[in-house]
Amino acid sequence: MSQYFEISETSLGREIFGPLGGIVELGAVADAHPEQSLENVSLIDFVTRHQKELDEELSTIQRIGNFTSATMAVVDELGWHRSHEITAPSLLLWSGGIEEFSPQLSDPASVRRMVRTGGDLQMTNFLHALVSSATYRQRPVAATSQMIIHALRNAASLLGRDTSDSAYSTFRMWRVAFLPQILMPSAQSPSATKSGYRSFAHALEESFTS
Repeated sequence: MSQYFEISETSLGREIFGPLGGIVELGAVADAHPEQSLENVSLIDFVTRHQKELDEELSTIQRIGNFTSATMAVVDELGWHRSHEITAPSLLLWSGGIEEFSPQLSDPASVRRMVRTGGDLQMTNFLHALVSSATYRQRPVAATSQMIIHALRNAASLLGRDTSDSAYSTFRMWRVAFLPQILMPSAQSPSATKSGYRSFAHALEESFTS
């Protein structure tokens, strides 16, 4: 019997592609002029300009999770890379409700706050999903950790952030927000799962601080 909880490959992929879609939307808004209204922000223009980075990101994700083409097709199912309107309520969801839902939600100051907070939240969710996939798919720690860092830096670039600083800050947020509930003795995680997350946390820290 496997020492890991059974999680389907498709579910692991969805956990990655969800926050990545948020990063793309948030990145499109961050890339626009600060005073530009959301209705004039073109997601498809942003995707077109960053198509090379997005293709590279998806290729890296596929290698991290050793995903099949069927799992990667979930991206097309979700459709966040296709043309659609970016709305203030969607930014509110990506940012975890940092603003109050009100008629002022589309004000520039509120939008900027949601973009900053949403970037932090979705980067952290993205990292957790990457490590989870690598852990449950039992990927080699040393090589996969480097791919995870590469994917994280690429995501930071989509948000218009300093790639090295943002990646390390995301790692620090992730290890205190997610790891205790998995690694503490009281956690119900199987020992192999704890060992996997711990190994990736150690390898990532060593890479960031060496």
